[in-house]
Amino acid sequence: MRELSTTARIHFEQPRHVGDLDPNDPAVAIIQLSEPISGALLRLGLQVDEHNCITAARFKAYGCGWLIACGSLLTELIQGKNLTEAGQFRHHALVEMLDAPPEKLYCAVLAETVLKTALQDYAARSSAGKVTCTISL
Repeated sequence: MRELSTTARIHFEQPRHVGDLDPNDPAVAIIQLSEPISGALLRLGLQVDEHNCITAARFKAYGCGWLIACGSLLTELIQGKNLTEAGQFRHHALVEMLDAPPEKLYCAVLAETVLKTALQDYAARSSAGKVTCTISL
């Protein structure tokens, strides 16, 4: 297996936005997904304000250094974005920015999938569907 790239190592050794958000807060969506073959697990929490902007993003990961780096970089990239912008996120950005090898593609795909699922969960629960959010799958 290839060693972590410089950017991935930074995010692995000093991950950003690790932790949890209040699951009882109606402005928070928390989703946890796993990748069955590797056993990798990624939890993502998003806090959204009244303007449909992500004001906080937190993650927890159980897996390899690449997964931790993907979770950390994902939270940095989406925090401050509106829901529509976040819905346009693609795992390719993580692969390119972290210089992830092909065998670790699943880490970036898991990050994208957990984000899309959290956005869908938030949109479904919030204000009886008043939130408008375009999520590209």
